[in-house]
Amino acid sequence: MLVGVAHVIDVSQQMRSLISHYSPGAVGVELDPARYRAITNKGSRGKVPLPYRLLSLMQRRLAEQFGGEVGAEMLAAVEAARSNAAQVVFIDMEAGRMFNSLLQQMSFKEKVLMVFSSLSGLFMSRKRVERELNEFQENEERYMAAMASSYPTVKRVLIDERNEHMASAILRAEGTYGSVLAVVGDGHVEGLRKILSREDLVAYRLKDLKDLKLERPSSNAEASFSFIVE
Repeated sequence: MLVGVAHVIDVSQQMRSLISHYSPGAVGVELDPARYRAITNKGSRGKVPLPYRLLSLMQRRLAEQFGGEVGAEMLAAVEAARSNAAQVVFIDMEAGRMFNSLLQQMSFKEKVLMVFSSLSGLFMSRKRVERELNEFQENEERYMAAMASSYPTVKRVLIDERNEHMASAILRAEGTYGSVLAVVGDGHVEGLRKILSREDLVAYRLKDLKDLKLERPSSNAEASFSFIVE
């Protein structure tokens, strides 16, 4: 199962309900151990690149507008996994190394655009976020194509390569624990679906979580509402 979330919108209760309902052998979360410790301890992540710090600050400000905290859904997933005797699996790449690699590969133009984009994001209103969510809903392929055009390295490293990494981690977890419910940013769901290419895969998109009714869906259950923040 894939569950798509937005890191600034709190769907903690839905995470608990899904994990309790399905009782998977493992719960995969889009975190690495260091990011998990940073979220749980509210502490410093050490020396991290400027764009990453700006992105983290932007997420915190947006989460406050939506009445939650960044990563609340991931922590809820971890807690629910442990309450249901499921193994917790950190399926994402190590963030510090990933961003350092990204910055080494990015062109100067991409770096400048990324910094300005992150700075403008600090002043993004809830209304604008909701508008972008709707735009992404209308045409996810166009949204990703625009990202690839403006930020080709970002798209490759933060989306495509992470999708490959997380898909491999999900399959390893399935082989060990039997079934996996993976909680990932909603912008990763479609890419993971294509890589995994499984008829028995169930996907919940962010829109599904708004009015979640836990009747077991068919294997091709999906919704189109999605938003990628990180």
